[in-house]
Order: sequence, then structure tokens, then C-alpha cells
Amino acid sequence: MKLNTLVLAGAIALPVQHEANWQLLEYNNLDANQVTFTDQGMTVTVNQSASPIIYPLDNPKTVTGVTVTGNLSNLLNLPADSQGQKGNDDFSLRIGLVVAGDKTLNGVQKLFSAKWVKTLFDLAPEGAGVDRIYFLNAVQNENILGQQRQHPLSDLIYENNVWLLDKTGDFSLTYKLENPEKVVAVWLSIDGDDTQSKYTTTIKNLRLDG
Repeated sequence: MKLNTLVLAGAIALPVQHEANWQLLEYNNLDANQVTFTDQGMTVTVNQSASPIIYPLDNPKTVTGVTVTGNLSNLLNLPADSQGQKGNDDFSLRIGLVVAGDKTLNGVQKLFSAKWVKTLFDLAPEGAGVDRIYFLNAVQNENILGQQRQHPLSDLIYENNVWLLDKTGDFSLTYKLENPEKVVAVWLSIDGDDTQSKYTTTIKNLRLDG
């Protein structure tokens, strides 16, 4: 049974209680997270692991903001002021907006690109491309809150540290984009492979505002 997103007054509530339409992928040479879906939401169990969770939208959506509620069981094993740096590039919650654009892969690039890169471009509507994944990051260290960067490992990833998530327990986070983005998919990144961290992030509600 196909479960569509719920559209309310210009907003889209993603069905985090059901696995249908979500894509649970794996990175080469990395242990994958365990992902479960219940009436309480999507629970991502991290055990020194990382893996992408993707939700393609039925149609491109102009997004002006994001709201997410959930629960965090434990903090990352991070040295002070190190999050995002080489060897400590883990986040307990990153919500990626796959932004429509004109970038595509040619035949040679399709042969040699990493699996996640090919997956990214496959999310584009037929005859179109993508621009980047625009990640809204929840950070554990207040000193890097507000920082933005083009990721050093890929020009397809742009990050904005918009939320502080430095305590365990329930959280409720909202962010309004500086500029609306045309979005074709949502890409969740929750990881602990760099820092050898073990924890769970549960997403109870995830809404794209338009």
C-alpha cells in the first residue's frame, strides 16, 4: 500500500510512523544504522554506524521551513569544539533537503561515482537534475551554532548548523529558511561511525513548511 505525505495548509507531514516510501540505504565499508517504524515514529539506532534515510517527494515542493520533534537517548562521544572536523564528523540529527537544479551525471560519472552520489541524482525528476543536499544540522557544541560550510569532501553537500541539540530527552526544533528551496526529496543523516558513538534518535514528527 502506498502511503503518501499528508498535505495541510501548504505544509507536508512526512509519514515517520510507516516504512513505506522511505529508502534505507547503506554506505560501502560502514555498518548501517538500524531503523524501525512504530506508532511513536521512526527510531534510528546508531552503533558506531551510519547510513542514509531518504524520502522522495511525489512532486517537487517549495520549502520555506522545517519542523521536527523527537527524542535523543545519548550524546555523541565528541571532544570539545571538534564536531564536524575530520575524525569527528558525526551528528545526531541532520535533515537534508535535496534541492532541484541542473547538475546531472554523464555516462562516465555514473560508472565511477559513489553509490550515494548516483542515488542523489536518481532522485531528480525525469529530464531534470539536482543542485545539492542542503543539510540543516543539529549540533552538540554551541560554539559552532550558526556556522555554514560547503562540505570539504563534496561540493554536493552544504551544511548549516541551525539547531543546538546538547541534551538528551525530547526535542522540538523549527527553522525558517532564508530563501525558499525547490525540494525533490528529504535525506536524513544520523551517524556515529567517526566518534564510535552509540545512541538512538527518534523522529516523532517531521514537517516541511511551504
